[in-house]
Amino acid sequence: MTIKAIFGLFVLLISCFLFIQCTPKEKADFALINGKIFTVDKNDSFVEAIAVKEEKIIAIGSNKKIKKYIGKETHVLDVEGKLVIPGLIDAHLHFASGGQSLTTLTFRGVDSVKKIQEMIAAKIKTLPEGAPVFGSQYDHTLFPGGKWPTKEDLDKVSPNNPVVIRRVDGHSSWLNSLALKQSGITRDTLSPFGGEVHKDPQTGEPTGILKEAASSLIKVKGPRPRSLPDKNIARALKHASRLGLTGIHTSSSLKEIELYKSLKQNNKLNLRVYAWLPISGLDTYILKGIKQGQGDNMVRVGFQKIFIDGTLGSGTALMFEPFTDEPEKSGLSQMEEEKFYALVEKAHKNGYQIGVHAIGDKGSNWVLNAVERAQKKYGKKGLRHRIEHAQILIPEDIKRFKELGVIASMQPTHCTTDMRFCEQRIGKERSKGAYIWRTLLDNGASLAFGTDWSVEPLDPMRGLYSCVTRKNIEFDYPEGGWFPEQKLTMAQAIRYYTLGSAYASFEENIKGSLEVGKLADMVVLSKDLFTIEPKEILTTETVYTILGGKIVYEKPMFGVPID
Repeated sequence: MTIKAIFGLFVLLISCFLFIQCTPKEKADFALINGKIFTVDKNDSFVEAIAVKEEKIIAIGSNKKIKKYIGKETHVLDVEGKLVIPGLIDAHLHFASGGQSLTTLTFRGVDSVKKIQEMIAAKIKTLPEGAPVFGSQYDHTLFPGGKWPTKEDLDKVSPNNPVVIRRVDGHSSWLNSLALKQSGITRDTLSPFGGEVHKDPQTGEPTGILKEAASSLIKVKGPRPRSLPDKNIARALKHASRLGLTGIHTSSSLKEIELYKSLKQNNKLNLRVYAWLPISGLDTYILKGIKQGQGDNMVRVGFQKIFIDGTLGSGTALMFEPFTDEPEKSGLSQMEEEKFYALVEKAHKNGYQIGVHAIGDKGSNWVLNAVERAQKKYGKKGLRHRIEHAQILIPEDIKRFKELGVIASMQPTHCTTDMRFCEQRIGKERSKGAYIWRTLLDNGASLAFGTDWSVEPLDPMRGLYSCVTRKNIEFDYPEGGWFPEQKLTMAQAIRYYTLGSAYASFEENIKGSLEVGKLADMVVLSKDLFTIEPKEILTTETVYTILGGKIVYEKPMFGVPID
């Protein structure tokens, strides 16, 4: 054999070897091509296409690369240049009650007592005589003057029907005189620990406003609207998939966890659930061996939820200094300090992640103190404890998030809603420590973003808009943003709505970014969030929601919607 022939054979063998190496042995079940895919990997890379097999990403890169994975049975989705991001994960919401809120009497955004009166009067006409009226999501800071309403405001339109309306934050209730009477609440009723029966300073009579734990005193007569968790969750699932959500961290119960499992078994669960439990059941969980992280990629047991304070809107957030507009008050703790520390220690000792509702600076300080004490006593354990909301912080506590490994689980729209009254409530200087996403990141903290639905709307586009503008959505102010030094880039905002949330549930190795080996959860959007004007973010829609390489929602104009 000549040298030329030997060389030709050698080239042929090398070519065959390279062909075998470059040709995938397996074909994809699903492939997405022609996209502008933001991967949220460590380099914030953009690619064109993704190949998926058995729920997981097996290849990612150029169209040319992915076409090698496409076979006769591969479902190919050409997104025609649209933006694709990882599936959005809401790190803090109340899913079942959010689903219920889609059908109940709601006063979200109603800006006057008169309009609420008109809505209640209309509702009463549809009810049996004397039946109670239940409503939610009123916000007194939208009323002229921002003053708390009174029982007399409701009495004018409902003298014969008891009325109970929950504030938008869920931390205060507004009752009429009949509801107060049926509940046995009078001028002699004492405020319970962690609550306030608000009374007129002149007459001593209850005004109709019950804050925090005082709402437990409500005992109205008559039929209450039935809360059906299965129906509420089903309703919420449809709503969530239309908004690009592929994962949630939600308030739950052991019974609701079983509902989610049942939906999964019947192929009706179209997102992944990290279900947190009330810490009141801690002893039961320990006895039954129920632990954080138990479950599978669809349904997992989440953290133990604790409340330590109230909210800024209700004036019950636990603060070091008094409120500027109510100098006699500095918030309401929901537990005695030492009792709280002991409870956190018990959860930590037994290996449970905790998530503590803390909005005021003193509330967050207590959480950090509790975690520090528990870690010193039992070791760090890598439990990734969380502060849910972490809205107002003192400078001394900022670095402690990284030092203690505590996650700031925050809701960007709380910033752009509460900015309307934050400075009035705590002054401009303390407001500099409010919703400080950028400062936390600069100091090494881990963030996870969500909505707190139904306190805020579920739409994640509102959260992304809030991150990059820090402007109130409804009123489009202030120009340039509120404390604009705390703004985030769009890439950062998406990261903490995806990978940040996945990290907060110990799942960053399986979801939250689009990388080989991870679950193929992604969202195709109608607009390019990286190039459009900020205002257009709010009208950006989900075209496809994809869970594990399967389309679970398709925008009607692009085909038949999948419910």
